Amino acid sequence: MPNIQQRPASMHLASLVLVGITGVFATVLVLTTGDLLTLWPLYVVPIVIAALAYHVAGAVLVSALCVAVVAMLLYGTGADTGMLPELVVGMVAFTISGVVIGVQAQRASQHNFLLEEASITDPVSGLYKREFFERRLFEETRRCERYDLTCAIVLVQLQCFDEFKEKFGHYKAELLIEHLGEVLRMSVRDHDVVGRYGPITFALLLPFGTAESAAAVAERLRLLVADTEFEGDVLEPVTHCTVTTALATYPQDGCERDVLLSAAEARLEGAGL
Repeated sequence: MPNIQQRPASMHLASLVLVGITGVFATVLVLTTGDLLTLWPLYVVPIVIAALAYHVAGAVLVSALCVAVVAMLLYGTGADTGMLPELVVGMVAFTISGVVIGVQAQRASQHNFLLEEASITDPVSGLYKREFFERRLFEETRRCERYDLTCAIVLVQLQCFDEFKEKFGHYKAELLIEHLGEVLRMSVRDHDVVGRYGPITFALLLPFGTAESAAAVAERLRLLVADTEFEGDVLEPVTHCTVTTALATYPQDGCERDVLLSAAEARLEGAGL
């Protein structure tokens, strides 16, 4: 799965620019007025911004830079060196505050990542939910249209699930879905998207896929699932399941998301007859 926690480069650049602007503003103000004693606390602003944007590492790095700037201003502007202990204590306090803010910001970021991850993944299979898969398919078709590329989707439907659930129970049926989801996810490329399309149907989005490559993937998955051992019960510890597959490709089967999905669904229904 892609790393959702990664922030866009524009956000990193904006934070970096903001840190630089606030630091430069404080320095220019001190140089203009010559009042280091009153204005040096302004350096807490870039430290806090760095802590919020880049967490502990950012707070420590910017604090070190601010300490160096304040030291140069202290001796460069001819300020009273008697204020050195006050500056040292203040900058240490700013650094500690930045570290604390950075730790809290990192925890908040991790919490938000977990919430976002939970909102787009199916709790049973661990795969993406149908809504997210369809959104990614829409984005991929637009990308294919813009750059004259190809993509393919493969639907994978589990067979005999009702019989399995009746024989082994609801808990083992959920374990089956979870295991199958893991098999599918581990069997494709990192940039492929795997989602739970329905109660017993899974969907794969294959960027740059063609009819030939998608057919090869579908056949490989069909054989792999057939050879996979799924957990049963005490009387039958190991059992096997089969899947039916169907595919659709851009642009041969359509250039719109819904058209591609309809084509794959129709072929899956025909294959299951």
